[in-house]
Amino acid sequence: MSGGTATAAEPAVPPQPSTIQRIRLYNFRNYSELNLELEAGLNVFVGQNAQGKSNLLEAVATLLLTRSPRATTPAELLRWGCDEAAVDAVIAQPPTAASLGLRLRRSAEPATAETRREGRPALGPAVAAGSRRVSRTSLLEGKPVPARSVLGRCPVVLFWPDDLQLVKGGPEARRHLVDTLMSQLDHRGAEALLRYRRVLEQRNALLRQVRLGAPASQLDPFDAALARHGARVQVGRAAVVTGLDPIAQSFMGQLSGDREQLRLRYRPGSGIDSDDEQVVASALLEALARSRSEDLARGITLTGPHRDDLDYLIDGRPARPNASQGQQRSAVLASKLAELAYARDVSGRVPVLLLDDVLSELDQIRRGQLLDALMSGSGSPQTLITSVDGVGLERAEVRVFAVREGRVLRR
Repeated sequence: MSGGTATAAEPAVPPQPSTIQRIRLYNFRNYSELNLELEAGLNVFVGQNAQGKSNLLEAVATLLLTRSPRATTPAELLRWGCDEAAVDAVIAQPPTAASLGLRLRRSAEPATAETRREGRPALGPAVAAGSRRVSRTSLLEGKPVPARSVLGRCPVVLFWPDDLQLVKGGPEARRHLVDTLMSQLDHRGAEALLRYRRVLEQRNALLRQVRLGAPASQLDPFDAALARHGARVQVGRAAVVTGLDPIAQSFMGQLSGDREQLRLRYRPGSGIDSDDEQVVASALLEALARSRSEDLARGITLTGPHRDDLDYLIDGRPARPNASQGQQRSAVLASKLAELAYARDVSGRVPVLLLDDVLSELDQIRRGQLLDALMSGSGSPQTLITSVDGVGLERAEVRVFAVREGRVLRR
């Protein structure tokens, strides 16, 4: 698969829905064991705070994206006092179904900051459970496979409460939005992003060594690798934003009654704007050379895709300083709905949508607009929603589950 939208010359093939038929949790967060059957359409999980609603959605996201969107280390996903955990699901994608799995296991080896990030073995004697390394293993049809073999097999779009701060928050969250989508639809982009992050960490560590006397020429191969992988990341991100932009415009029109226009614009931190990877790589390499002195002075890499941003423009003006809070929230809703439609168009499958306690953050009008947009048309996604009270979700086509202390029961 690759990033980009379908062209008019391609045959129109109805998108196939991705549906989680069953999910099983074992020692994941506060769930000792859960076996749950789900259906297409809207599935609502209602319960008070700290009962496990968000943990259930996190388990689905961690399985399908191969890493948690909330936890900083895999160890956080283990139930307290446990050394292993599992997530399994049966995904229906007509005419076939697939079994996906994730295994988390705490080893006897201690974890360092590096091994926690990379999942690589640490050296040294066994220590307390809290500091031992936790490994992740992805499964396909019960057999261990590289994580990239699972990524994108069942597209998923996430919507957490913090996403409502996308416009007014920092650029890291906006980069994450684009990267999550790109990684599921463009395997080359996903691989380049992983390699870019690793090389960036290595280069930053080497910058500090050069300040202590190591030869500056040691930076040269890292600059070349950073430029090569960074070019692929930048081009991939730009393709995603280009595809999202017109779809987000359309949804913003729906949400605002055609009173406001939304545009999404990708803004490379390097200032280089091209869809040619070789051109971008050459320009990045030159930018790294120009900034090397300042990089050495500050001990970090100051140019590259890790400095990129995504601009939200409402009626041609930057939304962050100019739009009202209501306009900003409508812009975020429009961009999230655009994610869903873009992933559907590119992959040919309707993604699963996860909404974690988002409705409580919206007023009644925007809540209704969001639900109407989700349930309109034949390509409606399977949606998992968490809510404290379920207010505004009283619809015949909604299935409601009660969540309490790590147990889930159908109402």
